[in-house]
Amino acid sequence: MKLTTKYFLITLVACTMLLAGSCKKDFLEIQPKGSLIAKTTNDYEQILNGLFLQNTVSASIYLGDDVALQNNYLESVPLRVQRLFRYEDMVYEQNELPQEITAPTGYIQKLYLFNKIINEVMGSTQGSDQQKKQLLAEAKVGRAICNLAFLNDFSLPYNPASASTDLGIPLITAADVTQTSFTRATVKECYTAIIKDLTEAFPDLGPVTHRRRLSKMAAEFFLTRVYMNMLDFTSSKTHIDGAFAELSKSTIPLSLYDYNVVLDENAAGSWFPLNFLGALSNLPLAANNSQVIYNISTTVWNFNFADCPVFSPQVASLYSDDDKRLLLYSDTELFGDLIYPKKVRRYPNFFLDIGPSLPEMYLMRAEIKARGNDLNGAKADVEALRSKRMPASAVALPSNVVSDQQAMVRFILDERIREFALSGLRWLDMRRLSVDPIYKDHINPNHYLLDSDGNVLKTYTLTPKRYAMKFGSLMINQNRGLVDNQ
Repeated sequence: MKLTTKYFLITLVACTMLLAGSCKKDFLEIQPKGSLIAKTTNDYEQILNGLFLQNTVSASIYLGDDVALQNNYLESVPLRVQRLFRYEDMVYEQNELPQEITAPTGYIQKLYLFNKIINEVMGSTQGSDQQKKQLLAEAKVGRAICNLAFLNDFSLPYNPASASTDLGIPLITAADVTQTSFTRATVKECYTAIIKDLTEAFPDLGPVTHRRRLSKMAAEFFLTRVYMNMLDFTSSKTHIDGAFAELSKSTIPLSLYDYNVVLDENAAGSWFPLNFLGALSNLPLAANNSQVIYNISTTVWNFNFADCPVFSPQVASLYSDDDKRLLLYSDTELFGDLIYPKKVRRYPNFFLDIGPSLPEMYLMRAEIKARGNDLNGAKADVEALRSKRMPASAVALPSNVVSDQQAMVRFILDERIREFALSGLRWLDMRRLSVDPIYKDHINPNHYLLDSDGNVLKTYTLTPKRYAMKFGSLMINQNRGLVDNQ
């Protein structure tokens, strides 16, 4: 996009610096036109290894109905975040470009690198055909993931009745910094392209060998998510089963943590003690986290407004007092003496891994089973996760849930909130549920501004059109053919 052309030199220099820790300094050069030079197969592999590709700017963490803001900290919250939270039509000023697209870890820069690998790696030197095919496959998965996230920010949810006419995103397949004219494909066309990239990649993907390299398991996970977004739970079942089939093939540890142990400050190997910020000191980094399949990280809450976001009132009510997941949250201010009525604030762990994980795999499979009326199978998956999150006496699902399909699905949707609160995942669920004829009422369309006691001061209501962010006037003016959302 034209808007990104003037940023590409800066971006690619930054990318080179970010990659320096994992690749030789002399293999990348910045040409006057801002193109990235790679020649050998190993050069392309080092691009794919770059930490640059595992970080993202996410709007979703401010949009879900699991998030509320506290008024006494509001003045420290950036205007962009306040506007997202208030579901305003315009998030960016007339002279601003969307961070989600143009930031150094935004969609355009990542698409450039993935496309470069896709279009060039098979012609690279010194590598074997197998190595080249695997890099090509990983880059296709990376492009699919990037396009799916792009769609989640700037398009309406996939609605089977209107996907063939709803506007999606520009499908960018060339690593061309001079391109300035863009037309948005339809949502259906975008999903078709994402499915094509993922399915074409399958034959050449390997098992999980590192949490910063894409695998067949990660591809199966994302294709499951794609089909769940499309309300196609038959296809979803095929691919969640495919993801679980890869579990035993991993060459690195993949398992659920038992919060009864790691969140017990008296147990050996626990994540305690607390550090000076009140956060758990021994939380595993994404590269060593046995629940993480592929590392995608984002900055959750900036340090200067960490006290402002808290659980929405309805989310706080979902947890039982013996749910160990509450120990990952705080009932006190980061700086100060205020004590909340309940643990409602995420510990000051500002870099959150939002990539595919084992907990989500279990809950995805449980929901798919429940929607297919396999209630015993759904029960088994939910309880497998809950057994690692609370005492044995609290694991079992209520009897009225296990005998009723809709009650089971709703319980699983609530369990997803309990597992992933304040992570941004709830917004993705809201999007797909908004077009679900049965479960669309499982969305609270309101955001609440709270006082220090948790009382509602103001309410902001989501309208259907705000499931898609606007690109903004500067981006529209700089890019021929690009049409903004309503």
